[in-house]
Amino acid sequence: MFTYNPWLGCHKISLACQNCYVFSFDNDKVDSNIIIKNKNFDIITKKNRQGRYIINGGQDVIVCQKSDFFIEEADVWRADVFKMIKERSDLHFILLTKRIIRAASLLPVDWQDGYDNVTITVSCEDEETFLSRVDALLKIKAKSKSLMIAPLLGEIDITKLIKNNSDIAYIDCGGENGKGARPLDYLAAKKISDDALKLGIPFYFFDTGAFVIKDNKKYFIPYEKRYSQAFLANLSHN
Repeated sequence: MFTYNPWLGCHKISLACQNCYVFSFDNDKVDSNIIIKNKNFDIITKKNRQGRYIINGGQDVIVCQKSDFFIEEADVWRADVFKMIKERSDLHFILLTKRIIRAASLLPVDWQDGYDNVTITVSCEDEETFLSRVDALLKIKAKSKSLMIAPLLGEIDITKLIKNNSDIAYIDCGGENGKGARPLDYLAAKKISDDALKLGIPFYFFDTGAFVIKDNKKYFIPYEKRYSQAFLANLSHN
């Protein structure tokens, strides 16, 4: 899996952003509140001396893990990214966004029902953000859609919007890490897992986060055990 960040920087727009790692540190040494074009903007279409792509085909490419694909300041560059995505039909691109409400007017003219190699993934953290963002996601045409419920900060009833035969391909869920991390409620994660199972949607609980509340007790999970403990929680299903 390859992470591709065509631009860097983001703005705090919801509770999930409060302790985001983008604002706590940035390996690229840029101000996270300023959106800039990445120096490796066109890396996915660059080739070596033998004429082969530097990025090998057959990979999942997470786009904008350190920003937002539909952030306003990147409007001038997004069309070029879509051209590169279309060129690299041998890669599967996962477009991450909280700004899904903007997406409908920013998709390429040849988008139609979506590109075969693109999944639009919407991030949400509680009932309020789920209802507003997922409602907008469901109205958009795309070959593949998914949810990133991370950090999970409250109960979410996914059945309020998602029904049987939904076009949501899968749901990822996890807790919060870093300084000031807020606890994940195990029962809240379990409810989403159970509802997803009933709806036939794959659910992946990939990270407990720093703290978990279970049986009315708050547990600290050491960093090196957060992925393994998420696996042992037995909430994930295909």
